[in-house]
Amino acid sequence: MNLFVIGLRRSGTTILFDALGQDPDLRCFYEPLREDSETIGGGSGATTIDVFADTRDKRDRFRAENYPELQVELFNWGGPRAPEIELDPDLPEHISGLLASLLAEAPEVVIKETRLHHKLGAVAELDPDAAIVHLVRDPRAVCASMLLGRRRRTDIYPDADTFFTARTGRRLWASRRIAEDLLERYRTLELQADIPDFLRPLLVWRAAFATTTDDGERLFGERYSMVRLEDLRADPAGELERIYGLLGRQAPQPVTAWAQENIRRDATIHLANDPRWAQGARAVGMERELESAGYEELLELSPADGPALDLTPPPAKSRLSGFMGRAKRRLV
Repeated sequence: MNLFVIGLRRSGTTILFDALGQDPDLRCFYEPLREDSETIGGGSGATTIDVFADTRDKRDRFRAENYPELQVELFNWGGPRAPEIELDPDLPEHISGLLASLLAEAPEVVIKETRLHHKLGAVAELDPDAAIVHLVRDPRAVCASMLLGRRRRTDIYPDADTFFTARTGRRLWASRRIAEDLLERYRTLELQADIPDFLRPLLVWRAAFATTTDDGERLFGERYSMVRLEDLRADPAGELERIYGLLGRQAPQPVTAWAQENIRRDATIHLANDPRWAQGARAVGMERELESAGYEELLELSPADGPALDLTPPPAKSRLSGFMGRAKRRLV
């Protein structure tokens, strides 16, 4: 049986992929639909190798043998090339063919991909007997990770007020472009196009969670399992046993041992108790998704009848302050 590890960016999919990679009976492929670049350590940074190297070689060979006329960029099916197509339910022939070729590499294949959250129907057509692990993480943590990034961009978001009001042109791990399409789909929310940065990952979290859980349960039944990163951190061995249960076997000792040693147990959430998280969650209409995922405590930060989130844009910066800000960032 094959296993797909699916989850929004910055949700812990790479650290789970790293752990599963300790199993010699699993053939693991890292994000076959990503951009063509070296990826040392992937999103987790737990390893020092280019985790995409093997998948890149397989993808290059597949393209050369089957679609030599296509540029390699067209195998990046989603962000950063074209984030908006992550919301489409279908996969083109060259992408489904690539995935099928990887699934044929071994009796048990793991494909970890963050761009399939709206494409479980296409996955079911490729491999109706596959198992699905859906990694989710507290949306506050996902959002903060996307905004602050690996470099901890406190120069852009220096304080709480700026974090919850800033509007930039940053890609935000593809969530900016995806959120633009979602604003069109969720017109009943009556949100303006110029929303603060922090609302964009929340919109994407809502859409990705709702579609993946609905399609996962409907198409894969008991072979679908949602795993919260917080639970994986608290009990790596227990969650891995649950994941391996989808494959009909016990988690191998090397996998659980690696996870126990390398998965960080403690993690703080940036501005975790600020009431604007709850106000933002209600603004994007994600109450049902939070409750389904077990993050309903986020809503308790601000009562439902409390003040709405102030979406008034901050005053425009003067040319001098903009110049000083750019100069400061160059020094960081």
